Amino acid sequence: MALIALKTADRVEVIQSHCQLTLVAAEAITAGACVRIDTDGKFTNGNGTSTTENNIFGIATRTVAAGEPVTAIRRGLMDGFTFSQAYAAPIYASDTDGRLGDAAGTASKLIGMVVAGTSNLIGTSPDKILLVDINL
Repeated sequence: MALIALKTADRVEVIQSHCQLTLVAAEAITAGACVRIDTDGKFTNGNGTSTTENNIFGIATRTVAAGEPVTAIRRGLMDGFTFSQAYAAPIYASDTDGRLGDAAGTASKLIGMVVAGTSNLIGTSPDKILLVDINL
């Protein structure tokens, strides 16, 4: 499984958001991390290791320390990831805490897929962006 990296450390760009939520971080969270809501109602890093850990709410929009607010996108389009995968490739929660991967973790959780988009100037080649669509 290949982990998905960011183009620039600690930066993602929200192109569209159809569902998002802002909560306090229970621990340090990095931009682009998959997060879940813990039993205290805070965001914490999620992963694909178990059905508890893979109860992902969304993707964090910025890097924060524990105790700071962070917004997570549940449905929308995000740029800032370095995709070597083809368009329409599925993206999953990996077994590594907070990280996305191109293969399912132990307890599979689909996060979204790679799609073509233009987050830069119109007229350029399409970027590979993440369509986030996490179902309950």
